[in-house]
Amino acid sequence: EVRDGYSFSLWHDPWLLGDSIVNRFGERVIYDSGIPRNALINSVIREGRWEWPTTSCQLLELNNITAAIPLRAGRDKVHWLKRGGSFSLQQAWLSLIPHSPVVPWANVVWFPKRIPKHSFCLWLTFCNGHKTLDKLHSIGVTQSDSCIFGCGHRETTNHLFCSCPFTASIWNHLLTLCEYSRGGGGWDVVSQWSIHKLQGHSFRPWITKLSLAAAVYHCWVERNNRIFRNAFLDSDSLLQLIVADVEGKCRGLQRVVANQLNTVIFHNWNLPPSLMSAGVGSGRPWSAA
Repeated sequence: EVRDGYSFSLWHDPWLLGDSIVNRFGERVIYDSGIPRNALINSVIREGRWEWPTTSCQLLELNNITAAIPLRAGRDKVHWLKRGGSFSLQQAWLSLIPHSPVVPWANVVWFPKRIPKHSFCLWLTFCNGHKTLDKLHSIGVTQSDSCIFGCGHRETTNHLFCSCPFTASIWNHLLTLCEYSRGGGGWDVVSQWSIHKLQGHSFRPWITKLSLAAAVYHCWVERNNRIFRNAFLDSDSLLQLIVADVEGKCRGLQRVVANQLNTVIFHNWNLPPSLMSAGVGSGRPWSAA
């Protein structure tokens, strides 16, 4: 909000109805005005009134536009989006980042009650962002691109999650715990399956998304440990870590609907029945008691 005009750049700050003069009229208007490029707004204010040069059509238009902008006594003010609005870090972030269409797997990665580091690793997987051995080998960083789990195939994102027999056995076991039939194929198949099958807010898709993220995270950590630390876990030990993470997160739930399917899944995961509610509802695992 312009008042005394001593706080904002005349040409470059977005004070003119939410836009800057340069952005609206171009650089030529600065030359035509004879006013320095680093001038403040007070350069065109005299005794509380707007006073523009009239040496071009653009400057005449500026004079007409600003005539409708009142000048009040006091110092200039900066308002957040709208006058009287309170500052929000979230809104500041949203105003700075580019906006793109929501990807179809967004709800598979970013869901309530997730484990953040697991979801971040899953996000990288959907984005094909992991530095797998096939990528490193192609630029000469490694001499071999063979899968570290010893199956003889090239390590790619598609192979590692979960075409490799080692990781496939873990994922199939988790699918069984979540009452899904065992799947086959690599990440291309798993990702599409998760997009189509793990929608909604009920308990079954939630715990399956939690399991998928945990499996991807721990398999990636195990892969790194084998490469960089020469430390190895067998599939059963790795599965125990995954199950422990999922079970631990589930024990913080409240009011999971006690239907037949959820009861079976609770039994599979050895979860206490006290977390379930006999009432009929959405079954959202993050609902409060």
